Amino acid sequence: MTGMMVLFHCESNPGYAASSHEHTFLEVAKHFTGDISKIHYAYANLDGGMTPSLPKDLTNVIHLDTRWSTPKQLRAVERYVKDHKITRLLGFDQPVSRPMYKALRNGGISTFVSYWGAPMSSLNTGLKLFLKRLEVFTKPHGPDHYVFQSTGMRDTAVDGRGIPLSKTSIVKTGIDTDRYAPDDTKKHYAHEQLNIPKDREIIVFTGHMERRKGVHVILQAAKVLTQNLDYKNVQFLILGNRPGEKENFEEYLQNPDVNNHITFGGYRNDIPDILKSCAMGMIASTEWDSFPMSSLEMAATGLPLLVSALPGLNEAVTPATGRTFPVGDYNAAAADIQNILNNQGLRQAMGASSRERVLKHYSRAAQARGLINIFEALERTTEYTL
Repeated sequence: MTGMMVLFHCESNPGYAASSHEHTFLEVAKHFTGDISKIHYAYANLDGGMTPSLPKDLTNVIHLDTRWSTPKQLRAVERYVKDHKITRLLGFDQPVSRPMYKALRNGGISTFVSYWGAPMSSLNTGLKLFLKRLEVFTKPHGPDHYVFQSTGMRDTAVDGRGIPLSKTSIVKTGIDTDRYAPDDTKKHYAHEQLNIPKDREIIVFTGHMERRKGVHVILQAAKVLTQNLDYKNVQFLILGNRPGEKENFEEYLQNPDVNNHITFGGYRNDIPDILKSCAMGMIASTEWDSFPMSSLEMAATGLPLLVSALPGLNEAVTPATGRTFPVGDYNAAAADIQNILNNQGLRQAMGASSRERVLKHYSRAAQARGLINIFEALERTTEYTL
């Protein structure tokens, strides 16, 4: 069998959602190669070392930045692909054009699929959209197909970046539903680990700390809920902050009484156990967002979800599994939290429906099968054309 390359735009051992994709993409590559020695992982930077949970016998790991453009770099990559008989490429967040794409194609890549974990573009119209479409048409070495996690994300590609609809698909993100599952024996795990009073119900956010992720909205909702609405048996748990990042939110942390209901838990490797102790998940993004994997991890653990009504993100819930609130409206968010926490029957029903939805649609196996189907369909079309 020929080889397959999995190409990341980021550094190795990336953490967050990208590390989960590393495992799913490996299953896709194993399907086509049947031999891990024929699988090649490429990262823009290797400084992070390998993701510890990847197999130790995945040894073909190389430094490859698609922005490289010197003749020496291009020749080296072309030779690597050719020497290892690599014909398939699964890229993560690979755009329309990069200097390295021609070298990859010349080396032997015949099927190139780009899986996107973020929107490709803002939406465009008129002449600007026409010019974007023209640019895509004139870049023959780029991906043959683009895969997105949600309809909202695909819309940014078609109506923003100018990608033909026929060159796009939606494959829903998959997670490990055994690792992320309810467990009553862990109902106070987070309380004990983070010194949270056990009578407080935890509202949890996990993710990056960029302003677009809406942590400031969560902090303002905490103030409204605990002060204006006088709901005290609650703790807002923010996970994912690196050293120094909490300080970016100092303007929202001026009230000691409110701060008593807020915990910044840092970047942790025990998120599955932490979630088992929580009452709700909250994602309050204010700018672009995709279909965050954290929303699926929360849902799989049986948590109701409260998310802002952004395209893509709003697809993370249904009326049976959670609620959406207007982007940036922390007053509405606080009211929704109070309503859900005060209604035990509603909470339980939403949590059960959340897990059921993930089990049905968002497993890693389903995600891998979706990507495999796309490669096979592209290659059938190529064979027919030839």
